[in-house]
Amino acid sequence: MRRQVMATLGVISVIGLLGGCMSDQAAASFTAPEDYETVEQLVADADVVAVVQAGDSAVDVVDRVPYTRTELRLRKVLLGVVSKNAHLAVTQVGSAESPPGAGLAAILRDGHEYVVVLHRTGAGEFEIVGPGVWRADTLGTSLTLHASMLPCVPAAIPHVTTPWALEVELGEAEESLGTSVIGSY
Repeated sequence: MRRQVMATLGVISVIGLLGGCMSDQAAASFTAPEDYETVEQLVADADVVAVVQAGDSAVDVVDRVPYTRTELRLRKVLLGVVSKNAHLAVTQVGSAESPPGAGLAAILRDGHEYVVVLHRTGAGEFEIVGPGVWRADTLGTSLTLHASMLPCVPAAIPHVTTPWALEVELGEAEESLGTSVIGSY
């Protein structure tokens, strides 16, 4: 009996390790995000890539799933077109008390600067494309990817980079996609 219990626990451990990077849809009734393997794939699905500062946020709970809506202050548009004085907000699944599930970006924190890849859902309303957002350090010289399941994010999407290196990579992705829109206000 003891041997059977140990074998069962071993199988459960292996399944847990292998399934650690899979989306956990059982906890909530929302559509899991797409898998992105490269920055080019992120850019292909984005309407805007920008440097923003997170502002005030509010949490709404719908069918026991928390959604956080965060106001954004636009610092710089890297790709796409956004009005210079546009009012921007992003809605994310999860909250500070109830972190988002696998495959979702970490919740944006008030006062921090980020590089975000956004898909427009309405006038001034966006959702984050991909597995995370890059948070700038206090000097703005380094960007670190913030994602719920960082070990599961493909290496082709930079985990730690510089603003300059990320801009170069975004430019290369834009060029290979044949997009004519470069960041503008």
